[in-house]
Amino acid sequence: MPDPQLMSTLLMLALMVAAFYFLLIRPAQRKQRQQQEMVSQLGPGSRVMTTSGVYGTIAQLGDRQAVIEIAPGVEMTVLKQAIMKAVDPADDEFVYDEVDAVDADDAALTDEVLLDETVQPLDGYADPTLARDEPTTYERPQQQ
Repeated sequence: MPDPQLMSTLLMLALMVAAFYFLLIRPAQRKQRQQQEMVSQLGPGSRVMTTSGVYGTIAQLGDRQAVIEIAPGVEMTVLKQAIMKAVDPADDEFVYDEVDAVDADDAALTDEVLLDETVQPLDGYADPTLARDEPTTYERPQQQ
């Protein structure tokens, strides 16, 4: 006949393993499965929030990555697992107008225009006598 103390130890160990599985592993698997289902239902144009709290609109979806437009003309590539949840448009505090978006062709023209314009420094913020080609060096204040 087996030792009753050994049987009670094995029974307690089995109960701890079962509790660990039902309280930790199974809920984590369920949450991961729900997140995968949510991401698989998303498509271009869906409004989402990433795990880092960045809101954006899905521009493209791949097998492992998604391209998210976070502002008009500003896109970033993230892993699909980084998409935390789909967001309703009613949840957004800010709305971007489509008119503010800049096409890639317009961006090149905008850069040319900005390069052609001369920019004057604001008073007190920059010394106009400094040559722009020379690096500015700063000296560390002496410790007293």
